[in-house]
Amino acid sequence: MRTRRKRLGFFQSTLVVGILSSLVVASFLHFARSTDPGSGGFFDDVEELDLLTAAVELSAFEHLVIERGELQSSSNVEVRCQVKGRSSSSSVNILEIVPEGTWVEEGDFLIRLDDAALQKQLVQQQITCSTSESSAIEAKADLESAKLALNEYSEGTFIEDLAKQQSDVFVAEENLRRAQEYLQYSNRLAERGYIPDAQLDADQFALEKAKKELGVAKTKLDVLSKFTKEKMLTQLSADIQTSEAKLKSREKTLELERKELSEIEEQINRCHITAPVRGQVVYEHNRRSSSSSVLIEEGTPVRERQTIINLPDPSKMKVIAKVHESRIGLITSGQIAQLRLDSLPDIPLTGKVIEVSEYPLPPISAYMSHVKEYEVSIQIENPPDDLRPGMTAETRILVDEMSEVLQIPIESIVEREKRFFCALPTADGGVETREVVLGKSNETSLVVMSGLEAGEEVILNVSDESILERMEFPAG
Repeated sequence: MRTRRKRLGFFQSTLVVGILSSLVVASFLHFARSTDPGSGGFFDDVEELDLLTAAVELSAFEHLVIERGELQSSSNVEVRCQVKGRSSSSSVNILEIVPEGTWVEEGDFLIRLDDAALQKQLVQQQITCSTSESSAIEAKADLESAKLALNEYSEGTFIEDLAKQQSDVFVAEENLRRAQEYLQYSNRLAERGYIPDAQLDADQFALEKAKKELGVAKTKLDVLSKFTKEKMLTQLSADIQTSEAKLKSREKTLELERKELSEIEEQINRCHITAPVRGQVVYEHNRRSSSSSVLIEEGTPVRERQTIINLPDPSKMKVIAKVHESRIGLITSGQIAQLRLDSLPDIPLTGKVIEVSEYPLPPISAYMSHVKEYEVSIQIENPPDDLRPGMTAETRILVDEMSEVLQIPIESIVEREKRFFCALPTADGGVETREVVLGKSNETSLVVMSGLEAGEEVILNVSDESILERMEFPAG
């Protein structure tokens, strides 16, 4: 009895499981059919692929480097502050400036700087120059006096003193002669007893005195001729030299003071700045994109040699493009570029690469320090009159071109272990895997060296998992 109950229970359990399994399968099949009405069922839908294809083309190939750039004038005149500061950190304020964008001719007004401090310096320097000029005049008068004193002595005083000394010698000689005669006469009289001995002694003393006076007169004459003259000439010549040195010193001081005065006047004139050439006014802070640049406006302090205004020549324009380091090696001087301005999209322009920077541009921020970009200058050929500095443009630099080569879209290639494959649709709805050898590439296309023929269709959405699963790649 127990065996029959066990068999009946097992049979009932098996029947319930079978019914439930049938219900699950039926529900699954019903759901699969309901997801795509009109199809042959769920499994039939898996076999069908949604393929996007493109034909292998035989056409001209252009390798282009496409970057954004900004217009600048290749003939740009910078207008700088030429007013010197008292120190490296000193500055002068802008009192008046012509509005940005104004077209100016050579000689037109641009900027007026504050010259109040310079005007005060001018008055002080004028006083200093007048004082120095007075000192120079005094020194010149002293020199003339010294020269006159020398001439006075050598041509007047000395000759007068010499004549006086010579006269004294002559008188002393005459007195000596007379004393000698008196003494001789007295000796004869004394021999006869006509005069006393005292008188004879007196005449003898007179003779000795006359000799002494003659000797003194001759000594004075010798001193005057040999020593006093030389001493006075030396002293007076030294006075002349001293006066000359003093005059040169004061004249040099006056020259420096006048030069300083001239520089101050020139600095005042430099506070009024006019246009050196014809051009359109562009403030320096607008030409530079750096956020740290000084805002140019009335009241802004500027330093010596600081650029305030740029006057670009609109007839000589160039585009400055920033090229990533991965593509800078493709760019060389002389390459042709197609340009399209954002503000004038309907006017195609052409240009030529004239300069490729050897050094990367400084990063915009610390977060972008890993991005290395190089500056490329492109000269625009025959620029229209509507071009303005600061306009943005798309640059398409022609790196290379080939005529009549096979090309396929970049999206149709899959890389496996440095080998390249594409997928071709088959007649039965399948996928054929084809290995290809690629050549050069641009932003959209790849040059096919071998593996495909013109007119064949390649699958574009080859990266879809449903297609990749059907592709057959060679092992390892």
